[in-house]
Amino acid sequence: MTQAAHNASMVAPRFNGGALRELLIARGLLTASDWRIAQEVAKQQGLSEVRALLDLGQVGEEQLADALCQLLSLTRWTLDANEAQLTEHVPIGFMQSGMVLVLEAQALEEQTAPDIHIVLADPSDKFTVMAVLARFAPGGDLAQHPVRLFVGTHKEVAAFLEERAHDGEIESAQDDGAIDVSAELSQLRDMASEAPVIRFFNQVVERAMDLGASDIHLERFEQSPRLRLRVDGVLREETPPPANMYEALLCRIKILGGLDIAERRRAQDGRVRMRLRGRGVDLRVGIVPTMYGQDAAIRIQDRQQLADIELADLGFTQAQSDALFGAAAKSHGILLITGPTGSGKTTTLYAILRKLVSSERKIMTVEDPVEYAQPGVNQMQVNPAINMTFGNSLRHILRHDPDVILVGEIRDQETAQMAFQASLTGHLVMSTLHTNDVPGSFVRLVDMGVEPYLVNAAVEGISAQRLMRRLDAQQPRNADGSANYRGRVAVMEYGRVTSAVKQAMLQGAEEGAIRRALLAGGFEPMRLAAERLVAQGMTDEAEMLRVLGANDPDVATEAGA
Repeated sequence: MTQAAHNASMVAPRFNGGALRELLIARGLLTASDWRIAQEVAKQQGLSEVRALLDLGQVGEEQLADALCQLLSLTRWTLDANEAQLTEHVPIGFMQSGMVLVLEAQALEEQTAPDIHIVLADPSDKFTVMAVLARFAPGGDLAQHPVRLFVGTHKEVAAFLEERAHDGEIESAQDDGAIDVSAELSQLRDMASEAPVIRFFNQVVERAMDLGASDIHLERFEQSPRLRLRVDGVLREETPPPANMYEALLCRIKILGGLDIAERRRAQDGRVRMRLRGRGVDLRVGIVPTMYGQDAAIRIQDRQQLADIELADLGFTQAQSDALFGAAAKSHGILLITGPTGSGKTTTLYAILRKLVSSERKIMTVEDPVEYAQPGVNQMQVNPAINMTFGNSLRHILRHDPDVILVGEIRDQETAQMAFQASLTGHLVMSTLHTNDVPGSFVRLVDMGVEPYLVNAAVEGISAQRLMRRLDAQQPRNADGSANYRGRVAVMEYGRVTSAVKQAMLQGAEEGAIRRALLAGGFEPMRLAAERLVAQGMTDEAEMLRVLGANDPDVATEAGA
């Protein structure tokens, strides 16, 4: 087998978090609870699960390395005198940040190129692994080198790099032609400030605003970049940037968002405030590493458009608006807006909140992140890195004598219990839930640890909503007969805690029973509201099916009962 063929058959270790969890539990090194904690820390801090386990001290380094060797069928690394030299072909800065060693073994007489030994402290870090292996794959600049993979501990890798630094090997490797990372970043920064890059980015944002897009997606694939805009909830292709501009464009976005342009391995989030065509625009920027580079997702928030938005502008009927404002007018209790991501929950909450702002009320929010800047409202952003979670933030807020509290999302038991406690001690609490409908929201609250009697006592109303594309009033159909959509309209269902709902909650909080209790009190399911919009010509049946899916026969039977 030729060396190119050998390297072609080499694949990156296929890390499986679930398999590692089971292996560690089977060895008695970890509990299921330990793993869940590590997963949460990994998610919050942008770490791999392996790194989170080590940072939390839940598993010893040696034990974890042995488990990874078994899981991935790799060899445990021990220092060999024949491989004591760091390769000059991979930047030292990359090895230090990725906790990886790329070592050259002494070449045998018959070899034209020395063996390369790659020592991974974290085989679950697929981006580091793929970046290293790409250099030695067929077509890579180092494909002539035979490659072997090993697993080492973080301590071993760090100690080896530190020892070589003291011996002067790292400096010599950089002097002998390793990539100068700082020079590369400086060049990228300069390119990001050039007119073509600035002009392209501004044109993309302006184009998105003209189309009423909610998001910009800039994505890197193997062959070329891709640019897409989300218009009325649906992604559409746009002309992408030239491939040689992609990195500079990404650097431009990072600079504007106050992000670290040198960070390529972890996700980053930031905010940008711009003025285009005399209009103020807020951009919420997210950068994530992918197999072929980094992707950017940009949420657009037009400050002028949002400043005076009303529920009627979102498509709510007068009766629906009255129901929501009626619940928000109470001095205490909970008002919940539910629905999937992108269904307009936060926009609806702020349209309600804006009506409550007055010199006589103190309004405080805790959000992740703060999406809209609202004058007259004290707004806080969660920060898990300093333990500023939704639950902890609520504890602090309650000491500041608020009248109204907006919680960006009730996502765990701690937040749910704190929110209900606040609502029962003289505060109006407004928040969101990720549930599909009103009956399911009651069940979800109980599943999160809120007692049914507390739900009965505190909930003033729950509204579930979706956004459907609206047919153009002037030209609802294109020449080919296809639908011509322009803008979106909200479709919702609203439920209150009636005596029948209270009884259903106390008898077991079963979703079907709660739905029947709501219907008995005049509850109109979302699908009936959507069918009414179709009948009125505001949207069409195809769009209703796209957003709501096919009708559930059991739900339809209950609704018609």
